[in-house]
Amino acid sequence: MEAAERLPGEENKYREEKYAAKYEINMLRCIFCGLCEEACPKDAIYLSETFTPADYKRERFIYNKQDLLIPNPIEEPEEYKKALGNRAKMPNTNS
Repeated sequence: MEAAERLPGEENKYREEKYAAKYEINMLRCIFCGLCEEACPKDAIYLSETFTPADYKRERFIYNKQDLLIPNPIEEPEEYKKALGNRAKMPNTNS
């Protein structure tokens, strides 16, 4: 991840002084220790019980922000359930 600092005049755009300018996680370097999960101030990073499939191209193991987003639980319930693994229950969508 690439960090950036908030510039004068951007107070309304970002709440924190520092933010991620580029979201990118290289899974080839990950040892699944969970330190990034503990360090994330927004609880946006967590390890789940889903596995990344094997691949022959190194570029496919580098995830950007779009790759890391969890699917919407109402619009894509099956993808949401798969992304969370056994970590969480499905929200009640019967209302």
